[in-house]
Amino acid sequence: MVGKELREARAGKKLTIAEVSHATKIQPWVLEALEADRLQELMSPIYVKGFLTTYARFLRLAPEPLLAQFTWKQDEEPAPPAAARPALPPMTIRIPWPLVRRVGALALGGALVAGIVIVNPLRWLPKISLPTLRMPKLASITPVPSNAKTVTPPSLAPPPKPTPPASATGRAVHALELEIVAHRATWVRVLADGKLLAQQRLPRGAQEHWTAKKRLELVVAHPSQVTLTLNGQPITSSAIAHDGRLVITQQGISALSGDDEL
Repeated sequence: MVGKELREARAGKKLTIAEVSHATKIQPWVLEALEADRLQELMSPIYVKGFLTTYARFLRLAPEPLLAQFTWKQDEEPAPPAAARPALPPMTIRIPWPLVRRVGALALGGALVAGIVIVNPLRWLPKISLPTLRMPKLASITPVPSNAKTVTPPSLAPPPKPTPPASATGRAVHALELEIVAHRATWVRVLADGKLLAQQRLPRGAQEHWTAKKRLELVVAHPSQVTLTLNGQPITSSAIAHDGRLVITQQGISALSGDDEL
């Protein structure tokens, strides 16, 4: 098996997983999964081939024979489309002929009345007399001294606006809310403010939600097969650009390096 050859080659060089991880910049859990022949179950073939090639060349092994021994798991077949509904027959509306004649007669009578009104409109308009409008008397206004203070009744004063909490720089601080929807089976690990929240395999269709105050660290095996949303805004493109390894803070999103995980 591929994992046995890698493990024996590393033992022959008297190297530990931590030493290999430091030299190759490959995470320890990825090296352990390679030696246990389980990485092809957690990642897509393109990532597995890249990690295996780097590890084999570091151990002075030819990567081609090792890659030839791998068996790749077939992707899940898409669900069959729903059966098409039969088309409904066209609907025919029949109007009785007597009703058509009655409506036509009413329309003709209305047109004749409208023509008479249009020809001589002043004859049909009634005379309208408008009442005389009287302005109300204004009450006497007592002048207010210039040095007098205006007092607003408490019932008319607007309520004070709530002030959001502010950070040390004076800007409002909002929590980091991360949501993930898996479109196929994948592996994820999430740390919130230095605390491990999840390290598991998500099945297809799974949906998870995590929250942090200052910092989120995310590792996802298939970044192109998930939908990531941060505070209601999609960030899947950032995950793909950083190979599924993200550091999310109040200042923005960046790639997660090996030094950040230590």
